Amino acid sequence: MKYTVSFGLMMAAFLFLSPAQAQVQTARFGHIDTQSLLEAMPERTSIQTEIETAASQFEQEIVRMQGDLEAKVGEYQQQAESWPAAIRAQKEQEITQDQQGLEQFYATVQQELGAMEARLLEPMIERAREAIQAVGAEEGFTYIFDTSSGATVYEGGEDVISMVKAKLGL
Repeated sequence: MKYTVSFGLMMAAFLFLSPAQAQVQTARFGHIDTQSLLEAMPERTSIQTEIETAASQFEQEIVRMQGDLEAKVGEYQQQAESWPAAIRAQKEQEITQDQQGLEQFYATVQQELGAMEARLLEPMIERAREAIQAVGAEEGFTYIFDTSSGATVYEGGEDVISMVKAKLGL
């Protein structure tokens, strides 16, 4: 009786472990540098040009605003001694408002450029993600790790960037 129970437990353990061992043996891991992939995509250049054009326009406005502010500060420094207190206070208030306006505009520009970049890059990122998923499914990968994030400690497995590039027609 003791023998049959032991044998039964051994058989049950064998049956439960066999699928797990088979699964571990067939696991396939790959890695890809998605940053490199995105830089290789042809639409990246046009997106970068569009962002740089907008940034240049914003920069021109910031330079103009800074020039106006510097002119006001220069005028204030030259004439402050000769102005009555009320004019001096008014000019100081204008300079302060212009400085705050410039800082606020700069923050708005940064937000707008970030949003523009995200909006323009989203379709390209989605296309790359779909290609990576397709290669993973077609080639039987269990996981494909992104090495551009810096989180991967070991780059075992296959580099799938060539397969994904081929899927994207690059």
